[in-house]
Amino acid sequence: MTAIDRRGFLTATAALFAASGLPWPGGAAAAEAGRYFVNACAAEDGSTLTRIFDDSGHVVATVPLPGRGHGAARRPGRREVVAFARRPEHFAVAFDPLSAMHPRRFDAPEGRHFYGHGVFSRDGRWLFACENDYDNARGCIGVYDASAGYRREGELEATDIGPHELVLLSDGRTLAVANGGIQTHPSRRREKLNIDTMQPSLAYIDSQSGALLEKYRAPQAMHQASIRHLAAAPDDTIGFVMQYEGPRNNLVPLVGFHRRGEGALTLPEAGEATLKAMRQYCGSAAMDVSGRVLAASAPRGGTITFWSVAERRYLGGLGLGDGCGVAASGEPGGFLASSGYGKLVHHNALTGETAPLNDPAAAPVAWDNHMLALTL
Repeated sequence: MTAIDRRGFLTATAALFAASGLPWPGGAAAAEAGRYFVNACAAEDGSTLTRIFDDSGHVVATVPLPGRGHGAARRPGRREVVAFARRPEHFAVAFDPLSAMHPRRFDAPEGRHFYGHGVFSRDGRWLFACENDYDNARGCIGVYDASAGYRREGELEATDIGPHELVLLSDGRTLAVANGGIQTHPSRRREKLNIDTMQPSLAYIDSQSGALLEKYRAPQAMHQASIRHLAAAPDDTIGFVMQYEGPRNNLVPLVGFHRRGEGALTLPEAGEATLKAMRQYCGSAAMDVSGRVLAASAPRGGTITFWSVAERRYLGGLGLGDGCGVAASGEPGGFLASSGYGKLVHHNALTGETAPLNDPAAAPVAWDNHMLALTL
């Protein structure tokens, strides 16, 4: 980022907060240690930002973004979060969620753009970011050195087109990567260029050597089901969710499970009514704190579904219009969920209890797709 670009980005901050009635990041200085959540959003005037709030929904800080945000990653060992741009943009912003320290912007290199997700190494030094090598129709994982101002040091092969989200498994070395399989190019904005030939996959990659350890695909009849988002349980069971690009009248599974070494992907049945309600599109995935329950949001259908990890079966759903962001609360079965219509709720999939969360002092926003839970 040039000095002029950085100055312009930071100078615009004051105007953004004045217009939207939102607190400065410095307003969080007195926040107590506890569980917090990060979610990109848009203010009523169209300003793009990310909010940090506690488990009661109280906004403790707001950070401006240079464009629409998507997912975020927490840096282990540091009070630092990186928010990523939505595809096909190039920026990422690193910030301390509870201080007034200015955010640091860094960008994907020429010929690459972010897909909106990344994950840190266990020691917090390396950031692995999903990227599109768009001129070569190739998926890659950018490797950034956080200790050197997020300097890009290299990349790993994603092994398929469209790596959208990735998680680090409990060995601290293996990356599970959701390769969506959809070819795009920024010159065509968000147009999908290979729907007839797409080949999504769930890949396991060695983050140190870059070696492909294992790779799995759904049955060929489901090759148009793009594997997009995933979450890992403590035992490394992966819950993944999909977006179907095939005929609109097809009802296909949208949620699956896998664990390294067990063979084919498991695609639980959910029943015709549930699949119709999900409208062939899942937007986000999260595990609860116990690793017993997977939440899979379906914003187009206005529903969030819940699944037993051990039994790999459907548990039930929660109606939430344009509800997409989900993250684990501090209790078993508990999740916070956010909506593009500005709603924020807590729901427990095991007890069925739901409670709205409101901060009457905060200006209304439209919440974006993903929520990150973190303990500070």
